[in-house]
Amino acid sequence: MALGAQSKFTETTIEVDGLCGMCEERIENAAYLPGVKKADWDRETHQLALAFRNDKITQEEIVASINEAGHDVKDHLATDEQYANIHGCCRYRDADLRASHGLGDPLCKPGETHEEHHAHGGKHKH
Repeated sequence: MALGAQSKFTETTIEVDGLCGMCEERIENAAYLPGVKKADWDRETHQLALAFRNDKITQEEIVASINEAGHDVKDHLATDEQYANIHGCCRYRDADLRASHGLGDPLCKPGETHEEHHAHGGKHKH
């Protein structure tokens, strides 16, 4: 019955915006929910490698926890209130801070609110 056990295990990678080691710790801690076996965020690529039991937790729940910690996930941005709670040196939406870390555009464009992004950003299903 090993096949059944394997089907309950999901490995995926999602893009999460952040800047530094503090961000990395915050993102990984937020992703390590019951049922999550691996959460490893790469500061260079901004990719969060996840491995989790899909019979215990959903990817949506993990993303919601990362948003709650104040970090934007591709197609799922943190609210302005959630983002406001992160440390000043971790303001990954700030153009000057991004430039000092050698980063390009954030997932959330400057001046764009969480609501505006979802109004004309997210994925459309036909």
